Amino acid sequence: MRRFENILFATQGLPGKSDALVQAILLGASNGVPVRGLIAFPKFPGDLYEYQKSYEQALHESLNGKVHALREQSKISADQVPFPLVTKSSEQPALCIIREAMHHGIDLVIKEAEPVGEKSDGFKAADMLLLRKCPCPVWLHRPDSKAKRERRVAVAVDPVTDTEEQHKLALRLIELARSIADSCDKTLHIVSCWEHYLEHYLDEQIWVHANEEELTEQIKQESEKHKQALLTLIGESEISGEVKIHHLHGKPDEKIPEFIESMDVDVLVMGTIARTGVSGFVIGNTAENVLQSINCSLVALKPEGFVTPVK
Repeated sequence: MRRFENILFATQGLPGKSDALVQAILLGASNGVPVRGLIAFPKFPGDLYEYQKSYEQALHESLNGKVHALREQSKISADQVPFPLVTKSSEQPALCIIREAMHHGIDLVIKEAEPVGEKSDGFKAADMLLLRKCPCPVWLHRPDSKAKRERRVAVAVDPVTDTEEQHKLALRLIELARSIADSCDKTLHIVSCWEHYLEHYLDEQIWVHANEEELTEQIKQESEKHKQALLTLIGESEISGEVKIHHLHGKPDEKIPEFIESMDVDVLVMGTIARTGVSGFVIGNTAENVLQSINCSLVALKPEGFVTPVK
């Protein structure tokens, strides 16, 4: 099971019930580690600055009250999961969260995803900044009406990798998703998408007369090759527990959101970063499209060696 040593619960102090706080405290208890708390809120403008101190104190007391109530409800003592809490104001709260994670060697940030509206998918700017620049895994939590033991967890992986770095990331994704699934409905859904790189191209090029039987056979071979690579990757991860494999034919940025909706997935684990030569690390186009098309909670990982541009 993937263990965390330094967990940060971050919030911008928005009102409402925080399922992310519940997740953070329970994860701290299961790992036997404290959870740092950070309230990062926007700086008050000059004409309202006199109210900032009282606002900050109110946020601090409110969150501490929620932690106390949660401890009593879950029978988790302050000794089991200490919760040192700080409040900080910043013009960019997301950068404040990233710097807090860097300063304290955090290995998981848990934050309530900013609401995007009932009919909207994806994540808002502050959360996207975290996904792009936070050096450690980020769990953007969305409220869920299901009981925790009924929540469904999926991980999206590509078993065909070009570098050792990408291969290690795929293994970390599976291991982490297995750990999360163990605390939910126990079943891990592993989803991987494939397609033959020429099949759609040749379909659209009417002047190229490809042999249909030969192309069909090549597509079949590509499917079998990809699935075998996926099975090998899962075996290498050495995870246990119930696993369901979803080998989907099509583009990931189309098939993964469809899968999330049709399977009623509550938590998606995926990598968000692609390497682009001398430009360093960026969110890949495929990952960006997936992120803006889902409405479930997200746990996002970056490859080992990622260096944040935040100072």
